[in-house]
Amino acid sequence: MSRDLQLIEKDICSKICERLDKVGLLYRIFSRVKDNNSISEKIERKKIEGKPYSKDGKKIQDIIGIRIVTYFHDDVNLVKEILSDVFTFVDEEIDKIEPTIFKPKRTNIVCGFDEKQKETFNEVAKITNNESLQLTDHTFELQLRTILSEGWHEIDHNLRYKSKDEWVNHSEKERLLNGIYANMEVSDLAMKSLFSELAYQHFKEKNWEGMLRNKYRLKFQLSELKEELKQVLNEEPKVAKQLLKADRVDIVSELSKLEMSLPINFNNIVYFINHIKLKNERISNLTPDLIKENA
Repeated sequence: MSRDLQLIEKDICSKICERLDKVGLLYRIFSRVKDNNSISEKIERKKIEGKPYSKDGKKIQDIIGIRIVTYFHDDVNLVKEILSDVFTFVDEEIDKIEPTIFKPKRTNIVCGFDEKQKETFNEVAKITNNESLQLTDHTFELQLRTILSEGWHEIDHNLRYKSKDEWVNHSEKERLLNGIYANMEVSDLAMKSLFSELAYQHFKEKNWEGMLRNKYRLKFQLSELKEELKQVLNEEPKVAKQLLKADRVDIVSELSKLEMSLPINFNNIVYFINHIKLKNERISNLTPDLIKENA
């Protein structure tokens, strides 16, 4: 059964990678299809918890699980925004940040299959005549994590979430485990701050490639900024400062909406930001028509 459902899994991953690679985000993707043992275990666990699955009620929504691990914590919401244009979000479980309490922050989204994926699923269910598929929805679960918190979540899921009764009388140990997560959350924030400060230092030194790389934190191609663009930034520091102060999330989000795939290099980023935000005439005169016509 899982081998057949892998067709849907691969299709979903392909759509995700196509959109995220398009904007050059730094990420990793993991996926899995639940095997029969995992499905049976979950069905039985939900019965014990008093929340059983049924054909006409609550169904399994994560028979296919996709996890996207971002390098930076602010990319979690950015990935969510980008993929909202790719998939239909059915439900979401996103924990709110509480200022006085450190605890794991989940960003779990239930997404619906598209029509082709539904057809494939129904064919698998019909051919295999597997009863567990009758308790499974036409959905998959999308989890978003940062690369620093990923390992912690794996440990927590396998050694605490699946055996909650073993932690009932050990609140101090639970607090310590959450404290370890708190350290990782602080490290996530520090990581972003570090690169923001580095981008500013490069701005002051007029190292424009360094400024752009550390400000936008994308998978840039190995090509230098053109001399004519460097000249504009050297002679018009106000324009360089606008590039430094531009809203990164907004820029990458707009980039993801382009119908064309724009090669992610320093020149194109400057052309694109200038075309949609800055409107500097000198840069506009250097901008390729392809970007002007599609941005």
